[in-house]
Amino acid sequence: NQTLYTFLCINMTTQGIVSVDSEYISLDIDEDGIYESYRSIRFDAAIYSGNSGGGLFNTQGGLIGITNAVITTSENICYAIPLSIVSGVADNIIYYANDGDDTTQGVYAAQTGLTLEERNAKYSLDSSGYGAIIEDVYITAVESGSLAEDLGLAAGDRPVAVTINGTRHELTRSFELDELLLTARAGDEIVFTYERDGQTAETQSCTLSAEEHLEAA
Repeated sequence: NQTLYTFLCINMTTQGIVSVDSEYISLDIDEDGIYESYRSIRFDAAIYSGNSGGGLFNTQGGLIGITNAVITTSENICYAIPLSIVSGVADNIIYYANDGDDTTQGVYAAQTGLTLEERNAKYSLDSSGYGAIIEDVYITAVESGSLAEDLGLAAGDRPVAVTINGTRHELTRSFELDELLLTARAGDEIVFTYERDGQTAETQSCTLSAEEHLEAA
């Protein structure tokens, strides 16, 4: 009975519940007393030192993240890098490692020159009963000489979508733009859809240039 009771307690306290599916969380990853903001999944399945880099899987066996941190002073408060970031970075590294340019170093992302701000965040349920946080994304600054300035975007605009090579991607969180820019390559066509003074408009199309728009991240 005692053995069974112990097993049940362990099973109850580490069920793999995801309490945060993809948000910025302040963590001291390097354990040097300096906290920085990281996009993270927070979950309660137990992991230990040395597990970093291992996969975090859902009940269907699908990879949803890569484990990278645990709070050692608390029980089963653990973190992982979301799959959307992992896949974007991995595909980016593989692409530039095979592009025939020996000077490639790490990850390259398109630079827009935008500073964004999130407003009016709310939790929205879908028809299946699941939900997610959505927010309005606004531009607060545009860097001089940047891609965004060339496209005619300005502070106060609300970007609602980005179209890359004809595929439209809705923007409901500011970090979604960062993820998309990891997938952009030289030669891709990019268009922003934005709202200004209550009117929706599209920028002109711009072809991304390796020299002008892509920088090591």
